Amino acid sequence: MKDIILAQRARNGDKEALDKLVRKHYPQIYNYIYRYTGNKELAEDLTQETFLKLTRAIGRYVPAAKFATFLYRIAQNTIIDHYRCTKIELEQTTEKWEERRFGQVEDKILIESILKRIPIEQRECLILYYYQQLKYKEISIILQVPVSTVKTRVHRGLEHCKKIMEQEDIL
Repeated sequence: MKDIILAQRARNGDKEALDKLVRKHYPQIYNYIYRYTGNKELAEDLTQETFLKLTRAIGRYVPAAKFATFLYRIAQNTIIDHYRCTKIELEQTTEKWEERRFGQVEDKILIESILKRIPIEQRECLILYYYQQLKYKEISIILQVPVSTVKTRVHRGLEHCKKIMEQEDIL
């Protein structure tokens, strides 16, 4: 069933429809938050908090926008709220990034290591675009910036990653 129909049913109090939305989108939201924070336990907590906020905010969902875009915006705000509350700089969210395990795949570790060293605005755009496979317009809505800004951040983020790789003789 399409998200828009499930969301409309959830707005009308259908708990089963809300449950289907949660089950469908949980993995993507968890992955997004995990890549953002670099911490499994924190990502689990923030993902659950995101879906709790969704239950309170579902009444504000306007079907003109994709449901996933609405949900990613809630996730983004949840991340920001967390770091505001704990007074941790967003750039410091991945203290032990290189030590994490990704099924022993060195390329993933390398990419994550490089991502943590680029500006947060570029990192979040790259994560949303490449990992979450969202369109520029969707990212624009989530981050509340113009599409041109998203494109610039993606481009600059890639250039920044390339520069790091060249400096470290990885390319």
